[in-house]
Amino acid sequence: MDNKIVDLKAVTCGLVPIIVNHLDTCSNPVVEFQIRLGIREEILSGFGTGGNWNIEVLDDFGCDKLRFTRRKDSNEDRLNIVEY
Repeated sequence: MDNKIVDLKAVTCGLVPIIVNHLDTCSNPVVEFQIRLGIREEILSGFGTGGNWNIEVLDDFGCDKLRFTRRKDSNEDRLNIVEY
């Protein structure tokens, strides 16, 4: 698996914009972010459905890990009632 690991355990403010910037500039199919313990719910609430990425939260040694896996394009038309 071609994944990239980004250590953000020391970041306390502006974490969601940093993650979004990494995802926007990355071509890897899987990107993992190490974040400090105890903030997973707050971080996940900032991403909603994840857009073009599937999001998993994994336990790791001394931190939590967010794994973003790029969604494959489907040929089916999606019903988008609201787009932001």
